Amino acid sequence: MYEPESSNVGPAKSIGHTLVEDVEMRGLVGSKNVAHAEPIAAENRRGGRPARKARGMFAPQWKENADAKDGDDGVANMPANKRVIMTYVLTFAQTLICILQLTGTPLHPGSQARWGLGVYEEMFTVPFLVGNGTLIVKKAENPYYGPETRRIVQWGAKYAPCMRSSSQQDLEQSIRDSENNYGCCTAPSNDCGMMNSSTCAGFGGTFTTGRCDPNACNLVLGACCFGVTYNCLVVREEYCDALSGLHHLGPDSQQCSDVNCLNGICGLGANEQPGSYPQQAERFFLPIWLHAGLIHMIMNMIVQLQLGAELEKIAGWWRFLIMYFGSGIGGNIFASVFVPDQVSVGASSAIYGLFGVDFVLLFHVWKVTENKYSSLMCSVISVILYLGIGTLPWIDNWAHFGGFLTGLLLGNIFLPYFKWSGWKRNIGLIISFILLGLGLILMLSLFYANQEPEFCSWCKYVSCIPYSPGLCDSTESS
Repeated sequence: MYEPESSNVGPAKSIGHTLVEDVEMRGLVGSKNVAHAEPIAAENRRGGRPARKARGMFAPQWKENADAKDGDDGVANMPANKRVIMTYVLTFAQTLICILQLTGTPLHPGSQARWGLGVYEEMFTVPFLVGNGTLIVKKAENPYYGPETRRIVQWGAKYAPCMRSSSQQDLEQSIRDSENNYGCCTAPSNDCGMMNSSTCAGFGGTFTTGRCDPNACNLVLGACCFGVTYNCLVVREEYCDALSGLHHLGPDSQQCSDVNCLNGICGLGANEQPGSYPQQAERFFLPIWLHAGLIHMIMNMIVQLQLGAELEKIAGWWRFLIMYFGSGIGGNIFASVFVPDQVSVGASSAIYGLFGVDFVLLFHVWKVTENKYSSLMCSVISVILYLGIGTLPWIDNWAHFGGFLTGLLLGNIFLPYFKWSGWKRNIGLIISFILLGLGLILMLSLFYANQEPEFCSWCKYVSCIPYSPGLCDSTESS
């Protein structure tokens, strides 16, 4: 806390919270009788230079010699510029990860989907147990010049079936039911695989009950998991490759009920037994680092570099990180409740949290801000623009909403306060902590208790509007 330089000014009041004690402030916190406070020409501890005014697209610009009367409090705390570090570190890391999503790493394969806004078809000639056939595969295009949906999921997208049990149990159970009457079908060429008796007769094979014996025939059919929902077929490896699937061939994976397709769908080291589900809670955090493509990443990084740098200057690096990641995680938890089976990635949940923090900041410095209306309009227009972009696939407007609300609360807690002091400050902190805790408990309880993705039938249209047929389909079907 800075002491007044002149004896004709009353002693400074306590801000009322230890979080503000280490923040470099400029100005005076006067007594109730002080009507005007001249900014102190204090020097920055690090460089010995006076702080500059905040400049930028979103940040308020402080008035010189601001008249900071504010009712009973009369507070005029002007923040000194902090050094911007973490905004640049985050942006570099997210840019690098986006590139690796396309190129791949030794642990995570990369891919690149066809650019476009919809679905397209590919035709393949694939082998069956006997003979060949034509397979038409529908695949989703990516409007952001990015990876395929299945690779986005494997890198850590928000996707409920990889985080807790879900309605996909019904898909798995229907596959198990269909395989109850499977047996071993041996073709005249001695190739064999599991199927029902009627299909085996169509191939002219010999059907026997029980599993195939690899010592007695050439086992060529195995379980093929494809898409990002629980899709599985018993086919040859070439057939599975045409579906961009994961083929399991061996005596212990002769049919789909022998494998857990979610292990391949989810990745990240998932190794669950058939019938169980991965519990990858890290997917609340990982989407912050991922993007649906280069265009998506560039849009986010442009805003993050501007808004993030402005807020980090004011709040400091560690408070900035808490608000950034707290908003991102809060937004992903929020989205997981309303659109649990929708695949989504991106730093925009955290960026929307920064918008919430920016609104809190503007509220507290409104009376001492030169560009109050232009700063407000810039933030409002940006929020609306990003909501429009959020109606495209893999970008989640529910994560935007949740991130924004979380950012409002975290801004109340962690921003250096310029307007409230004393009991008002303490009441604001208590209310923010309570709302944040209750919201977190409520959202997590709803997410883990509800396993029905269609409990809110219209929620999916908030995050993805099908401007073209199949645009919002995250699956690849044959």
